Amino acid sequence: MSMVGEGFSVLPAEQRTLLLRMNEVTGPIPPGTVDQAVAALAAERGDALAVLGPGHRHTRAALLAAADGVAAALGRQAVRAGDRVALCVEPGADQLTGLLGILRAGAVPVPVDPGRPQISRWRQLDRGGISACVSQSWLLDRLSWPEGTATTALDRVPVAAPADPPPRDQRDPAVVLPDGDTGVAMSHRELLNMTADLGDRFGLGPDDRILALAPIASGQGIRESCLGLLTGAALVFGEDIDLREPAAWVDLLARERVTVWNSTPTLLELLLTEVERRGGRLPGTLRLVLLGGELLTGALLGRLRRLSGPELVVANLSAAEEHGAWVTCCQLTDTEREMAAAPIGGPMRNQRLHVLAENGGICPLWVTGQVHHGGLAADCARHRSATGTDRWPAHPESGERLLPTALFGRVLPSGTVETVGHAAAQLVVHGRRLHLHDTEVALASTDGVRAAAVVTVADESALGFVRLAPGTRRTGQDLLDQLRRKVSPYLLPSRIEILDTFPFTPDGRVDRDRLAATGGAAPAPVADRPPVAADDQALLASATEIACRVLAVDEIDPEMNLIDLGATSVELVRLATVIEEELGLDVAVEELLRFPSIAVLVGPHLTPDAEPPASGTDAGPPANEGELLVDIVARQAFKDTHRGIRQEYDKVAGTALGGVVDPRVAGRRSHRRFASGPVAFGELAALLGAVRRSQHEGEARFWYPSAGSAYPLGVYVDVAPGRVTDLDAGTYYLHPARAELVPVHTGHHVPAVAHAEINQSALRQSAFVLYLISRMDAITPLYGELAWDFSVFEAGAMTQLLMMVAAETGLGLCPIGTVDTDALREPLRLRPNDRFVHALLGGIPDVGGDRSGRTARREGPRT
Repeated sequence: MSMVGEGFSVLPAEQRTLLLRMNEVTGPIPPGTVDQAVAALAAERGDALAVLGPGHRHTRAALLAAADGVAAALGRQAVRAGDRVALCVEPGADQLTGLLGILRAGAVPVPVDPGRPQISRWRQLDRGGISACVSQSWLLDRLSWPEGTATTALDRVPVAAPADPPPRDQRDPAVVLPDGDTGVAMSHRELLNMTADLGDRFGLGPDDRILALAPIASGQGIRESCLGLLTGAALVFGEDIDLREPAAWVDLLARERVTVWNSTPTLLELLLTEVERRGGRLPGTLRLVLLGGELLTGALLGRLRRLSGPELVVANLSAAEEHGAWVTCCQLTDTEREMAAAPIGGPMRNQRLHVLAENGGICPLWVTGQVHHGGLAADCARHRSATGTDRWPAHPESGERLLPTALFGRVLPSGTVETVGHAAAQLVVHGRRLHLHDTEVALASTDGVRAAAVVTVADESALGFVRLAPGTRRTGQDLLDQLRRKVSPYLLPSRIEILDTFPFTPDGRVDRDRLAATGGAAPAPVADRPPVAADDQALLASATEIACRVLAVDEIDPEMNLIDLGATSVELVRLATVIEEELGLDVAVEELLRFPSIAVLVGPHLTPDAEPPASGTDAGPPANEGELLVDIVARQAFKDTHRGIRQEYDKVAGTALGGVVDPRVAGRRSHRRFASGPVAFGELAALLGAVRRSQHEGEARFWYPSAGSAYPLGVYVDVAPGRVTDLDAGTYYLHPARAELVPVHTGHHVPAVAHAEINQSALRQSAFVLYLISRMDAITPLYGELAWDFSVFEAGAMTQLLMMVAAETGLGLCPIGTVDTDALREPLRLRPNDRFVHALLGGIPDVGGDRSGRTARREGPRT
């Protein structure tokens, strides 16, 4: 029975508890309005710094006095409570004075970008019903305004005695950002709730300094300004011409001892690039990084981690609406920082977060659905929306009307939500919508890529854009060829363009609309499998029946990723063999191993130009969107029928070898699932003993061969926290002569994003990873161009030996053929000419029964 589309009642008890507890986060909301909360802080600590900028430093008391002067000027212009007043200022301290002054007058500020063309600026004033404007004297002299607009130069009004603002409802707009016909509003209640949560969660206060990078006429600018005004932290402004100059940011961070970085991931990437260019690190005063508004990739987090101290706290935030207040927060753990993309987390205080299926039911853990918001965000949205909220979906249990978002995601067992797509980044393939999320994540983690964006053109094709690391020489076709091994053919962009810089939105996000517009007409998608005709239903049904039989399951959706079902690469090859024999199809085994689904398996044999088959579930992309890194030739040779081995000799008589099959063959297998129990240090030592050096009759000996006895391969071990007894987490070098694990980088690890997406689940479960690294300087002088070939041969011998010993010691290993080699250098402290050859994930095999793995493990001799 499917649980998708139902209420809590059909979910397992532990999932019900998790989802309910996830939405029980509550907390006090400061009383009154935004300006009243600022005034209360000024009354407590009027001498505390509120703003630092070029040539000026304002205390909270001084800022409030200047704002009251603006409020008094607006009162003289007959501005009434609830009126909308334009705020048109250049970035800097004046934006805080203007924002606060309009609020102190009881009006609603409407920030307007002074850089917009006159017609556009006038249209914003007209649509917003605005009759007054607060600006700077030089802008009022330079810019023209509609006739009848009352203007106030905030830099020329005298300070005034505080006046009591008129009463307002907390759910009334505190600010309205021009957007469309009505604008996007953020209420006092939303902003007070957001800043109270972040302030308490991260201990923000007068000792903190936040670098201000966003103009006030943006959602990020409002959030940033309120974070400083309402927590007591000081906002640090640079010169307005340096708003998008990373070199100036680095200097400001150090000079003003900034403690909080708050931006989009795009601006963080520019900062890190500048720090890397200088060969330095982020200043030690920086203690908190708040990011939001865009996809946050593990590749970017890995760079941040390498340039900062271990105490740095990083959080990923998201809003219910594009320019709205933050409503979710994920303080990233070490595990989450190493994911391919950071989760958006769980709901902030007084918010609720739900993932619903298309029919409005609650999605179980790991099941993808549309992200919806309840609680305070939905309540405030209903308050400001005259119509339309009655069409919002209702929660199937509580009946609460939920605010739908453009995000698609799934709830993880940690109680956080991981996003997997956005409504604006989808391709329509045979009537189905597929997310480009994984394509962008994979492209961003490619060697030499510093930033990536994938956009759609008319829902029919995708375009990829990248910015390369300095000194990297790659072409768009090179990147496309590499991406082809990582994502489904459905999700490949038609081309990848290399840019020197990305276009930005005012708040510092990649401007995807401009990328799509400037990309021009794109050719047809690179790979597009023919749809399934009605006459092909029987073929698809037959292939599905065979797959169920081979994989020993009752039901398989043709679009399902077979790896997620538990299939191993060997079972996939066996499935291809049976399909070939029983249905007479020529199966592209390499394609099946890369994108394991029945649809891909039989796709080339289906009739073109027909409708796709109906599917009973929302299975998402029809093929695996990660790279299955296996040795294709070896897997093909392992077919049950050995059809890859000289078929012409099948009927030729030979000499029988006799004897029995070595019983160790039955125990040797690859494991992709590992139990949660820790590996005993003695078991790991026994495994590594297979590749240590020993003395035999006065001669140094290894248990495996090496060309010219060079033995260039070293073994590095990356131990997960708490997963090997009596051994600290971190990276180690196996000293073969001393038979010791020598610490390389205690507490540090190879980032998870270095591994292909298909291996992420196995990696998270593993207790350790073995990396086989060739010290090329030790073998190249002997063999020149053949040095690499002999290194690979040696790695093969070592892998076979380790796999055999692992089976005898009760451990499990999973060979991994490819990783991002750049990500290995710092955690393993490799030398310039060291080369990665192979890796093996390891742990206690999860073979059912006791989750510790102990009850099902076979006993074997120790080495």
